[in-house]
Amino acid sequence: MKIAIIHYHLNRGGVTRVIANQLHSLSRFLEQTDGEPIQIALLFDGQALGWPEQEVASLERVDVELYPVPELAYDTEPKTRPAGLAERLRQRLHQARFSPDTTVVHVHNHALGKNASVPGALAELARDGYPLLLQIHDFAEDFRPANYRHLADSLAGQDLTAVLYPQASHIHYAVLNRRDRRVLSQAGVEPNRLHWLPNPVPPFSELPDREAARVVLEERCGVPRSKPYALYPVRGIRRKNLGEALLWAAALSGAVRFGMTLAPLNPKEIPIYSRWKQIARELRLPFAFETGADEGLTFEENLAAADAVLTTSVAEGFGMVFLEAWLADRPLFGRNLPEITADFIDAGLKLDNLYSHLMVPVDWAGPDEFREALAEAYGRTLAAYGLPAPGTAEFARLAEQKMPDGWADFADLDEPLQHRVLERVATESTARDTVLQRNKMIARLAEVSACDFSAVIAHNQSVIEADYSIAPSGRRLHAVYEAVHRSPRADRLEPLPAGESILQSFLGFDRFRLIRA
Repeated sequence: MKIAIIHYHLNRGGVTRVIANQLHSLSRFLEQTDGEPIQIALLFDGQALGWPEQEVASLERVDVELYPVPELAYDTEPKTRPAGLAERLRQRLHQARFSPDTTVVHVHNHALGKNASVPGALAELARDGYPLLLQIHDFAEDFRPANYRHLADSLAGQDLTAVLYPQASHIHYAVLNRRDRRVLSQAGVEPNRLHWLPNPVPPFSELPDREAARVVLEERCGVPRSKPYALYPVRGIRRKNLGEALLWAAALSGAVRFGMTLAPLNPKEIPIYSRWKQIARELRLPFAFETGADEGLTFEENLAAADAVLTTSVAEGFGMVFLEAWLADRPLFGRNLPEITADFIDAGLKLDNLYSHLMVPVDWAGPDEFREALAEAYGRTLAAYGLPAPGTAEFARLAEQKMPDGWADFADLDEPLQHRVLERVATESTARDTVLQRNKMIARLAEVSACDFSAVIAHNQSVIEADYSIAPSGRRLHAVYEAVHRSPRADRLEPLPAGESILQSFLGFDRFRLIRA
C-alpha cells in the first residue's frame, strides 16, 4: 500500500501541521508493529514555507517525496479546469509509480472552495480506480459564504453536492468530530465509508523556566510579573472573538493580565483586529497583543509564562486548544464549544472552567440595534447560499431566542455592540459586578495562582495520551488506510442521497453569530 496525500499548499497553517503529525503517527505505528515502511507522495502547489522538511525526513517508516502541482493553488476566477488538473495529478502519480491498485489518495479539505477544480479532478481519479479518502477539516457550508459562492459560481449548472461529495464504494470520508460525522451521515454517506479521524496531538517538549519566561514577557511586552497571566494562543481573526477576551480583562479589573499571540494575516481581518487594539489602549485594559510576534516570545516561552490558557473562540474545526493547554501543564478557561468538545468529554476530559454562554444585559448593547444587525446579517448570509430569509414574523420570533429575559450571549453581538458592552464594563464598577455575578466562571481565573490544578492536569493528560496522542492516532490512521485500500472499485459515481441536508445542518439560526457573518 502506498499513500498519495493531496493539499493545496504546505505553507504555515493547521492542515500542514496536521499532515506532518499524521506522518509522524503513521511512522510510529509501523515502528511499534514492525511494519514495512510506506511510500508517501505529497502533491501540493509548490509552496512549502511551513513544511518541516528535516523533521519529516527523520521519520523511519515513511518515505516522503514532494511533487509540486501548480494547478492545486487557490483560484479566484469562477471557472473550473478539472480535466487539466486530473491529468497533471495522473502524471505525478505515474511518475511516482503510484497505481490505482496500490495507492490510497488522501485529500485534505477538497470541498472547501479554495480551488473549484479539485472536486471534479478527484472524481476523475476515482473513475480511474484510485480509492479516495476525503478528509474534511472545514465545510464551506459552515458560515463560509464566500467559499461556497465561489464553488456555486464555478460549478453553475451542476448538482453542487453531487460534485463536492461523490459517492462510490471506493470513496471514503474522514471527519474530525461527531458533529461532522452526523452531518455527512444524515446526508447519506454510508457508515462503513465514514471515519472519525481526529488530529494527532503530539506532546510538547519541556517548556522553558517559568520565571525566566516571565522576565522576557515583562521586558518585551510590558506584562508585570506581579500578576497572574492568562494567554490566548491564537491568531486574532474574527471568529476567535477577541472582544470577549478583552471583556475578561475588563471584568477582572487588573487582577489578571492577558495576552494573545499573533495578528491576523488576512487583509480583510486586519481592520477589525486593529480596532480592538485601539479600544484596548483607550480603555487601558491589561491586555498585551502579539506576544508571539517576531519581537515577542516563542510559542513555548508564551506557554511557560502563562498561569492559565484562555479561549473565547466561537468556531473550531477540531479544537486543539482544548487539549494542548493540559499538555503544557496549564489549566484552561473560557468558552466551551459543545459540538466540538463532546468527543473530548466522552473520552473523560474534564473542562470544568468553561462556559457555553457569557451573558450580558442586552440593554447595554441596544436591543433594537441587535435585532437589526441580526436581520441584515442573517438575511445576507442566507442569500449568499441561495436561500431565502425568514419572514418578518418568523424572524422576530427567532431574534427573541437570542435575548432570553433581557440577556444576550456576548458572542452573539457584533464588534460595535460588543464595544458598547466592553466600554461599560471597563468604566463602571456596577457593570463589572453584574457581569461577574451572572458569569461566575470569570472570577475563578483571579484565583488561579492560589489553586492546585495538578490533579486535573494529570488526569486530562492521561486522557489525551490514550485517545489523541501520536500512538493511537497512528493506529487509527493505518486502520482507515487499510479499509480504504480494501474497498471494491465501483464503475460509476453516485450523488449524495440527501445532500441538501448539509446546508440545513450548518445554517440554522441557533448557530448563527454576527462575528461570523
